[in-house]
Amino acid sequence: MTDTRWTAGFRKHGFTVTGATDLPEINLSFIELRHDQSGARMVHLAANDPNCLFAVGFRTPPDDSTGVAHILEHTVLCGSRRFPVRDPFFAMLKRSLNTFMNAMTASDWTLYPFASQNRKDFFNLLSIYLDAAFFPLLSERDFRQEGHRLEFADPDDPNAPLEYKGVVYNEMKGAMSDPSSLLGRRLAAALYPTTTYRHNSGGEPAKIPDLSWEQLRKFHADYYHPANAYFFTYGDLDLKSVLAVIDQEALSAFERRPATGEVPPEIHLTSPRRVEEAFPVDPGTPLEKRALVQVAWLTCDINDKLDRLGLSLLASLLLGNSAAPLYRALLDSGLGSNLAPGGGYQDDNRTTYFAAGLQGIDPEKSGEVEALILATLEESARTDFSAERIDGILHRLEFSIREVTGDQYPYPLVLLMRLIGPWIHGGNPVEALRFDELLGQLRRKLAEGPYFQDLIRRYLLDNPHRVTLTLRPDDSLQARQDQAITAHLEELRGQLDAHRIEEIRYQARELREAQEAEEDLSCLPTLELSDIPPTEPAVDYRKTQLDECPVYWFDQPTNGIGYITLHFHIGGLSEEHLALVPVFCTLLGQIGAAGYSYTEMAERMEAATGGIHARATILDAPESLAASRDLLALKGKALIRNQEKLFAILGDLCRAPDFTDHKRLHTVLNQIRTSLENSIPGSGHSYAARSAAGGLTPAARLREAWSGLEQLQLIKSLAAKSPEELSGFAESMAAMAAQLLSRRRLSCAITGEQGHFAEISPALEQFLTQLPVGEIPAAQVPQDFAPQVRNLGWSTSVPVNYVSRVFRAVPYTHPDSAALMVLAKLLRAGYLHREIREKGGAYGGLANYGAEGGIFSFLSYRDPHLTRTLQVYDDAVDWAVAGRFDDEQIKEGILSIFADLDRPLSPGGRGSQEFANIEQGLTLEMRNALRRRILAIDRETLCQTAARYLSREKRLSAVGVIAGETALRQANQELGEDFLHIETI
Repeated sequence: MTDTRWTAGFRKHGFTVTGATDLPEINLSFIELRHDQSGARMVHLAANDPNCLFAVGFRTPPDDSTGVAHILEHTVLCGSRRFPVRDPFFAMLKRSLNTFMNAMTASDWTLYPFASQNRKDFFNLLSIYLDAAFFPLLSERDFRQEGHRLEFADPDDPNAPLEYKGVVYNEMKGAMSDPSSLLGRRLAAALYPTTTYRHNSGGEPAKIPDLSWEQLRKFHADYYHPANAYFFTYGDLDLKSVLAVIDQEALSAFERRPATGEVPPEIHLTSPRRVEEAFPVDPGTPLEKRALVQVAWLTCDINDKLDRLGLSLLASLLLGNSAAPLYRALLDSGLGSNLAPGGGYQDDNRTTYFAAGLQGIDPEKSGEVEALILATLEESARTDFSAERIDGILHRLEFSIREVTGDQYPYPLVLLMRLIGPWIHGGNPVEALRFDELLGQLRRKLAEGPYFQDLIRRYLLDNPHRVTLTLRPDDSLQARQDQAITAHLEELRGQLDAHRIEEIRYQARELREAQEAEEDLSCLPTLELSDIPPTEPAVDYRKTQLDECPVYWFDQPTNGIGYITLHFHIGGLSEEHLALVPVFCTLLGQIGAAGYSYTEMAERMEAATGGIHARATILDAPESLAASRDLLALKGKALIRNQEKLFAILGDLCRAPDFTDHKRLHTVLNQIRTSLENSIPGSGHSYAARSAAGGLTPAARLREAWSGLEQLQLIKSLAAKSPEELSGFAESMAAMAAQLLSRRRLSCAITGEQGHFAEISPALEQFLTQLPVGEIPAAQVPQDFAPQVRNLGWSTSVPVNYVSRVFRAVPYTHPDSAALMVLAKLLRAGYLHREIREKGGAYGGLANYGAEGGIFSFLSYRDPHLTRTLQVYDDAVDWAVAGRFDDEQIKEGILSIFADLDRPLSPGGRGSQEFANIEQGLTLEMRNALRRRILAIDRETLCQTAARYLSREKRLSAVGVIAGETALRQANQELGEDFLHIETI
């Protein structure tokens, strides 16, 4: 309950409480404050949660596409008044036990959030973030590093060609080559012709060089003022102490002034528009069925609470699952392979929008897609949605409100994302978290008449502000863009006088010297090893046996939700079927079962569950690289009142999945293909490393087959078949279901509140009783495996590179695993960040040691270099072997490891993770033994370990690269006998 002191009118440390209320539906108390002197706004969510979060956001609407807001977000974190070091943000990543640290630029706001469970750490980071946001140095040198700069290809040779460099410049080159990102950016430009959303807040690569340092500084002065600031805190904080720090270290230095950055409503179009744009593909790439089309309408204001909720629910009714009419019409049409990314209701901007479309179409068919969408909407406007469908989407809304998430992003950040849009556009932030009253209004609207049909008419069919965007493939676009940049740079080169040439050389030399200089970081706060909890807390559970099946019960505060995890062990599968396990998992939740069609199954899941999905899972043996426990993990979640229905659905899926609808199989296979293809620009570094590691251990081999480019190749071959050609595949799926989904292969976990277990148990028992008994699976034994090293270059349409080198190392319990974990952190922070990101201009330079899989990796992300990066990796190993690091850096590496190890999970995630640990044989004692070994690491051990596994003389290592074909062939001219075997994605 809200502390009685924190009521409207209460004043503390320059803040006045303007509102306070309890939010019982999410077990939080809401306090809203205003800083009297500066006008800054603040929301605090009081919670019984030690993982406390702070964020400060600013309205930052750009008036061009130079990326000023994005580059400022980077540059703000490059040193400040109290902390005048080159990169305090990345330095604090090493000196902290944070559970989350980041910064993010949206279309019209910029946000700086962090979270920590350690109080000392929280206040350390609070000081860093406040000083960075309000008093940054914004040096020209940092602007050139993070944003853009002109340099000679060889900085020491004034006769070399000119190049554009910069972290954001290269990041956005990668982002704007991704059709999914391009679709969203180009749609916004067409849909919002008069407001800030027509601009690319991240920056268009062709426009980024137009931004000046002076413009960057002015943008900060205009928008990063407390009158334009929105503070947010969450957790079991001492709020008074937080307010005191915010006031003393930041806000007391400012006087109130009018807020800036208000975005006006978009002016509505009087007639629909059609727009065509292009995206780059490699020369020779087939252009058929590669286009994307999106039809979008401008809808209501972000603070029209009722219609915003109504449109969100309407999107679920029309597009939310395979039973939804627009979803079904689009995919059953055969016009495309998957829904276009970014569809549904999008409510981030001042004026919201609704979109629907297809990808994988022929460009000339975009008119047919538009006509199909309009016809389907017309039919939906004439036909009432069933009461069952409406109840289903309302149930999903209730579930999403109640569920405490946090496995991917901190739960408080999820809450902040719900309220920041309405808040910065003048709405009441508490209303974004309080649904009971709004749901009451919605139910009254539904009782009065066909509310959803009215929304379709009002915002879609009768709305002239409609844009149809076609994004078509162009196999010469990248070459034309490259030629335009080259011509522009050659023109600039011809205009340089001796003074400007020397200035460019001097600036490059100055930046390089600054990047290489050893900095005194003593002004930055830090934690000590004594701040690290010496042991991992145990996750309590109870084990029972039901019908030969081991069942683990995890008591967690899940807010009235029960989570079920079913592990089916896959020992004894044929090689052919083993490769198909990921496809089988995806299909299982997308097909019919037990006499229900796939649409009926989708409706059942929507009405009674929070989701059901299956995943192919590899649990590495903690004591051996030659063994793993491989399984199919089937997970479901539901409110306690719906547990019986959840288990009934799971039972139907396991007992009688229906693979006979070959057209449905064809549709889902093409959806999988496009989803995997779409994931490459954002996860290219992971794909590159996985492909390289595939020859090093049996588990890594299976990972590549299940979740790497090999899986994509398999899916492409299956998706290319017609429905009539899938009969053999369907028979394989049915045979796998009969073999895998049986009781003797099963172990089970239930996560929920102890008081609800008695309600869950009968449903579980009935499920197990009805499950086929099956055969005891063949035991998985260590494999005879001869490591194979093959350097791979994968060609695809990207203007930047993803470069990896991977090493076979040791398993989790090996004495050297702790040193390898510390080495990964040391190499990333102490060497790769400087050489690959700061000097090389890549968005990221990483090192990682997956102790459970025994693979050590170097990776780069959106990297303009290839062979240089491979040389950096070799030099990094030399740096580590020579011990060119000190005890402070070792301590920072250890802190970084524990920040990862102790990152909190959601209540449901804690049960699921501990169940995986049990199945894996990864005991609490093993985990605590690793903690002790990490804390005992010294410099000599690190040097010896680097030499033992990473040095050229000792390493068992392979390279994996994803890049454009030209970049790969140029690299092979330099690599000699270490050449890349080039394959096409």
